[in-house]
Amino acid sequence: MNDQYAEIKAELELTKKELISRLMQSTQYEVSQELLFQNQQSEKEKIIINHIKEDLYDVERALNKMNSGSFGICEETGAEIPIHKLRILPTARTIFEFSFTDLYDRNNCLPQQRENHLYLV
Repeated sequence: MNDQYAEIKAELELTKKELISRLMQSTQYEVSQELLFQNQQSEKEKIIINHIKEDLYDVERALNKMNSGSFGICEETGAEIPIHKLRILPTARTIFEFSFTDLYDRNNCLPQQRENHLYLV
């Protein structure tokens, strides 16, 4: 594994522990609610549990890619994802996941053009 990814790996491992802890807490809540309200679990809690599971899956995938040596490689183009972008979103699978942030950065760098655009509309 590349040394520059060590910090990202530590962050991913910490995130994994936190997600597992949150999932355990939510699952315990889910079980207690089922016992009290005969399977009437809130829709909000179901959504939260689902999001935690999705995030955990993404983190585990990123860690597995680190172990296999394919971390930081775009799954669609095969291009290397810049390290500064991976520090922001270490679970990114493609370079296209950063399209919105690239657009946002460009808009922030060009405030004069953005103001002129408002007057043209």
